[in-house]
Amino acid sequence: MRRLRRAAGVAAALLIALSGSVHGEPIRAAGPALRYLAGPPDTLDPAFISDAADVELLLQLYAGLTRLDEQGEPYPSLASGWEISEDGLTYEFAIRDGLEFSDGTPLVAEDVRRSWLRLLDPATAATAPDVLSIVVGASDRVAGRADEDEVGIRAPDDHTLVVELRHPASYFVQITATPATFVVPPTADATDTWQTPQAFVGSGPYVVEGADGGDLVLRANDRYVAGAPPIDEIQWIGGTDTDPATAFQSDAVDLVQVAGWDATWIAYDADLGPHLHAAEPLTVSYFGFDTTRPPFDDPRVRRAFTLVLDRERLVPLAEGASSTAAASIVPPALWPDGFTPTLETDAAEARDLLDAAGYADRADLGTVVVNGLSLDAEPAVAIWREELGVDVQIETTDYVDFLASLDTRPASMFTISWIADYPSPQALYGLLLEPGAASNYGDWRDDEFASLLEDAARAPEDEIGEAYAAVDDYVNEQAPLIPWSYGETWWLVADGLRGLGNLTIGLLDFGRVSWDG
Repeated sequence: MRRLRRAAGVAAALLIALSGSVHGEPIRAAGPALRYLAGPPDTLDPAFISDAADVELLLQLYAGLTRLDEQGEPYPSLASGWEISEDGLTYEFAIRDGLEFSDGTPLVAEDVRRSWLRLLDPATAATAPDVLSIVVGASDRVAGRADEDEVGIRAPDDHTLVVELRHPASYFVQITATPATFVVPPTADATDTWQTPQAFVGSGPYVVEGADGGDLVLRANDRYVAGAPPIDEIQWIGGTDTDPATAFQSDAVDLVQVAGWDATWIAYDADLGPHLHAAEPLTVSYFGFDTTRPPFDDPRVRRAFTLVLDRERLVPLAEGASSTAAASIVPPALWPDGFTPTLETDAAEARDLLDAAGYADRADLGTVVVNGLSLDAEPAVAIWREELGVDVQIETTDYVDFLASLDTRPASMFTISWIADYPSPQALYGLLLEPGAASNYGDWRDDEFASLLEDAARAPEDEIGEAYAAVDDYVNEQAPLIPWSYGETWWLVADGLRGLGNLTIGLLDFGRVSWDG
């Protein structure tokens, strides 16, 4: 799923490091509307998520079979429970009785099946179909090679959904908690315009009651499976005339993300400091390579560009103290036991690798073009020029053109920031590097990697860390991308706001948020 962070001032959907309630019935508390400076909404449709801000909004508007608690563990939502076959290939979900969409239309198992098949339908051209690639026939359906009847999703009756997987996947019930898989009403078609703020119908804790420019008003949904949430109204604010810290200090908003460079001074501000909270880094920024054409079709060249970078020194220069150097594409909050990647730097070996790849004359590499939209590429580019003697140029494009280029022909190198779809290393490796995945923008295809990744998906709980460590070692060796940094997220939070979670899954679930008293 495309988790490209927007420019500064748009919220990346991360959990705030605050004490929160356990899953179950939300805390009931009176209070005013919650004013959240979230950034302008791009879509009201789970099939067309483009970034983390979309994910966060759609989590409020729709529901799925499961949801994730503050520890990133799945709990039943539209499903009351599930059974897994002995071979781990079949999941049978029990759909609750009496479910309704926000307009009173009954919600049954076939609605889940229909929503998932819509996500996979090539006519829909969804942005996130790969989240269901583990399902039998799903990838073939997305590619137009299979009919919907060949996909392993069945609804034998109103209260039963049966899903067949290609191979065992311990993380599957986490996948069913991602907004791309959430249930849309029968009026949903293959377009991105069927849903409007004026006639909104959803399945989540809130519905859209109205829109004013880039702002939305969300109203509690009395028909939500967990009951109406504690806060009746969310004011989803698209933007303000001031910076986020000033908007908060002037009491224009109750909740806002602030940039890391602002957090460094806010922490020492007598008024704002007590309201500042940090979230666990769940975002990874990376350099991607177009692996389909020279010079980056050669893993030795990719490895050379990776190995020459002293990321522990360069990342603070580029991003300040709010980010840390990334040793893996998997953020630390998702590292299983036994998974401990380390950073390597060896400029001499990097030069030898380029020589061995046939580029002793660096001019033979041509001009390497880096699209630097998503991160500050200058410190890395300076090293490639100075230490490797490569001609590297940075190009800049606007956000829309950048997205289009990723789907057609990206620059030789490109930069992306990504947030995991669900709390598993598979959410990064599978969606970003698996052969044929829609978000594998560098089009890296490697059978050995695919085999190692499948082994990790099948691994028993006590071997998961070791299995993903083998995946990571292979990725480092082949270097289809360069993990660059993990970004820490900071928030300003009004007094009395509780239930926002404590740092693990990367989503703010307002259905569980309340005011004190």
